[in-house]
Amino acid sequence: MNRFERLLNGATHEARIVEIGPSYSPAAPKSGGWNTHVVDHTTQQVLREKYGPAGVDLEAIEPVDTIWTGGALHDALPPDLLGTADILIASHLFEHLPDPVGFLDSAARLLKESGRISLAIPDRRFCFDFFKSPTCTGDILEAHAQHRSRHGLRVAWAERAYAVTMNGLLGWDTTARGVPAFMSDFSAAAATWHRYADAPDAPYEDFHAWYFTPAAFELIVLELGQLGLSDWRIDSIDGPFGFEFFATLRRGALRYTDTAELQEQRMTLLRRQLLEQRDWIELALAPDGTAGAPVQNAAPAGSLSQRLRRLFGGGPA
Repeated sequence: MNRFERLLNGATHEARIVEIGPSYSPAAPKSGGWNTHVVDHTTQQVLREKYGPAGVDLEAIEPVDTIWTGGALHDALPPDLLGTADILIASHLFEHLPDPVGFLDSAARLLKESGRISLAIPDRRFCFDFFKSPTCTGDILEAHAQHRSRHGLRVAWAERAYAVTMNGLLGWDTTARGVPAFMSDFSAAAATWHRYADAPDAPYEDFHAWYFTPAAFELIVLELGQLGLSDWRIDSIDGPFGFEFFATLRRGALRYTDTAELQEQRMTLLRRQLLEQRDWIELALAPDGTAGAPVQNAAPAGSLSQRLRRLFGGGPA
């Protein structure tokens, strides 16, 4: 199954789809017979001019139906579209949103009761977010309480100070081995601090604002639902595949009435986050200076030295 099939997740051509930010890689292209309403930050012509030097297939960039440059998504869309869509597809969008709770609210207004959100999200362990602090529910809550429409200093600083490549790549798969390299000198982070402005009329700058692993994302969705801030629940979560994982959300937030059951589920997801991070940390601190990605979902048994030999090679453990 390829990434487009995971995003479409069994959808048929009869489904009414809204795809946000497909640019040159749409999952549900109109040219392929999909009933898709395309949302992007600018027009088809400007997108083709933007991506021309990148050598991508410019013919894959389709006409944009709605231009969304800020504010609530549901306010940007045609009113007659609200409440009628079957699927909202957003590939590598969620981590950019200044206010994810606001986006989930817009999705609820856009989709039918039976509709679903289909997301592709970079796994922070396998992309340039490698060294950034993982996002927790409190970070998302703070952004929503502040009605954020642009990214704060924390986000801008993290991008300039801690973003890295691995073997020259912005994203890599679970088998990658290499030495991380900063994408920017410290002077770029210092300049961000000196020029940063949070004024409403300041130019919008786009960054990864949130840094997820599958279990971390699942915990956030659960806790937002328990707080009554979202009526979405995880229907499926799959991956990572390469440097991304896929999540499908449906209505009907898991709201526990049994406190013990809620606490058990939260603890389970927190422990899963530790498993996700365990080998990543050990490999990042490997004594030979190499760093790589953890084994998917679980760590191999044995001592640290045994696990490192298995992962990097070097004879039987």
